[in-house]
Amino acid sequence: MSLVDISELGSELKKYFLQNTDWPEVTFNNSDKVALNELPSVEKVESHSIKFQSENNIIFVPSQYISFAVKIKPFATELKKYSDSFDNIKALNDKNVLGEFINNNGDLTNTGDLDLADLELFKSMFASSEHQLNFGAKSILNGTPDNYKVRGTSDFFGSVILKIINVPDASSAKLGSLIYSLTQKPDVYDYLETRFSGIQTSGTINNEETLNTIYYGAPGTGKSFKVNETLKVLDKKYYERITFHPEYDNACFVGGYKPISRDGEIKYEFVPQVFTNIYTKAWLDLDNQYYLAIEEINRGNCAEIFGDIFQLLDRNSNYDVTPSSELQEHLIAELGVEHSGIKSGLKLPPNLRLLATMNTSDQSLFPMDSAFKRRWNWEYIPICYDDIPENESFEYRVKIDEATYFKWIDFIKNVNAIIKTNPNLGMDKCIGNYFIKSDSKEISLKEFTNKAIFYLWNDVFKDEDSSDSIFAKDVSYEDFFPVETNGKDEVMRILEALKIGTIVKATI
Repeated sequence: MSLVDISELGSELKKYFLQNTDWPEVTFNNSDKVALNELPSVEKVESHSIKFQSENNIIFVPSQYISFAVKIKPFATELKKYSDSFDNIKALNDKNVLGEFINNNGDLTNTGDLDLADLELFKSMFASSEHQLNFGAKSILNGTPDNYKVRGTSDFFGSVILKIINVPDASSAKLGSLIYSLTQKPDVYDYLETRFSGIQTSGTINNEETLNTIYYGAPGTGKSFKVNETLKVLDKKYYERITFHPEYDNACFVGGYKPISRDGEIKYEFVPQVFTNIYTKAWLDLDNQYYLAIEEINRGNCAEIFGDIFQLLDRNSNYDVTPSSELQEHLIAELGVEHSGIKSGLKLPPNLRLLATMNTSDQSLFPMDSAFKRRWNWEYIPICYDDIPENESFEYRVKIDEATYFKWIDFIKNVNAIIKTNPNLGMDKCIGNYFIKSDSKEISLKEFTNKAIFYLWNDVFKDEDSSDSIFAKDVSYEDFFPVETNGKDEVMRILEALKIGTIVKATI
């Protein structure tokens, strides 16, 4: 586990909470209630509060606490790593040895997976004499040498959190434990962040950096998974999900006249499409958050698809776009002539978020102009090589034959090291964790050859000299077939070149 110095982030957040004290009440919809009910001890979620059962006590938490939790999420996520490290180290060592180590009076033999840099941060966090990382929170250790008593990590975690948020420990201890519970349920935490991060202390919606987001990265990094984590807890009525492609146009996105058969006659009527439908739903239900998810946004011509609607993506402007006469007539019929969504023209509803994904390896299909790009927040999804619970691909293995396999994570790590250092290729051509998705965590040699090897041959190393390629000189993709014989031999040569060892099942 790699610990991060969170002192600067904590200081920035502490300053923010000191300067912003007027937090608006947020309203929980049905999807929010389902998500929050996954937290431990939650008995009931109302529109503006959460009811917890704690032993014989009943605690009501106001909905504003979720806004606190969302704002402090980056800090809380890293702080949780410290708590987890403490629990791990505590399990490996006598508590008195651990106490002396934290207080710089002794050494620690069993350090788990922490390196020297991690251990220095570890001591700084939990030492009562240092406040750089824990901001003066209650010490996790009580007592004296040879008689140390250790507090629970959840209690310590909450104490640090409350020092940042600037609410009294005694009256708001539940807030600290609530945020700790959220770090144990990252899916719920991610959902709430997406749902409520647009709420500011002024009670207004944040700018386009929150409301329009493009997740980008190499193929297989989990961009669609990121979007799906937001949408999966929602009722279908709260979102639309589409995929752009070269034939997709403005009529497919917004709507247009289509022939309709009525009473045996063919008439042309305006038929709304995905954008118009979600636009109307969101304006008619401002108490709930709505989403438009666009997969592979750069595989379509965004200038053609969005048309003049792209001006609406600038959420901080006062732009209203005059719609076409047929769209205007449709919206007046749906919303009413005096509705804010059409009265002065088109304007994106404040409760509509746009989420999109983009493979960087495909960015040349339909390049986006700078005016379009700057209206989006861009979030890079990196490739993960760490053995952490969120990285399921760490357990994937490629089956060479009945007795032999190699680790998928070793393969992508070593081949990506070659790709990203090649000036003709770079990170855009790297292979992501889920380039091949395996529910069983086992990838057959056939699937590996037909997906990973074909991609590397055809899209990555095709025009590279053999000295810059993982493929041997004069070898073609055809030489990998039949997979069971030729393919196995060629894959073994590649593994040897990449210095990736194989594992025999019988030795496990």
